[in-house]
Amino acid sequence: MTAEDHPDMRASDSDRERTIDVLRDAAGDGRLTFEELAERVEAASEATTVGALEQLKGDLPSCAVAPATAGEVALPGQQRSTIFGDVRRSGPWLVPVRSSWTSCFGDIVLDLREARAGAAQVTIEARTIFGEVELLVPEGMLVEVRCSTVLGNIVQDAGDLASPGAPLVILTGRTVFGNVRVRSRRMRERIVERFLGRGDIV
Repeated sequence: MTAEDHPDMRASDSDRERTIDVLRDAAGDGRLTFEELAERVEAASEATTVGALEQLKGDLPSCAVAPATAGEVALPGQQRSTIFGDVRRSGPWLVPVRSSWTSCFGDIVLDLREARAGAAQVTIEARTIFGEVELLVPEGMLVEVRCSTVLGNIVQDAGDLASPGAPLVILTGRTVFGNVRVRSRRMRERIVERFLGRGDIV
């Protein structure tokens, strides 16, 4: 008996867990963005039938396979630094498993809402002196903040609650005379951004 034969059959906890494993593998292969992964994991956690679970993974392989962009996805890490300038990433980009971002007299602004996942769990290290660290994440992503600040504040407005199996970002690093903020923008704000033609976040 298969899910295709009985799509209305009630889903079990193990059915949901297997689906979430497939979704996380697909994200690690670069097939899903963080936002897509978060949305599908949340939907899988709430699914009541096997048919609903099959729809969530219908466009994905049943197990992890090497993606077409394997060379890019396999990047073990990334480092970027600047002095008297900002470090910004937004739009579609690949978030490595580990990355390091450093700025002196400038801000670090990383937008993960359209980013592809190098893995379902990534570690981002951000260090600034006289600069802010801002992380924008899609709703449904979990963010574990391990940063420290000197004469600055840590404000987490998003990423503190998520469904089991949701993508996880571990944010480490330090700011001196700067704040750390984690937040999320809703779809209407993104539509305004695109209407105004803003390539970067402000």
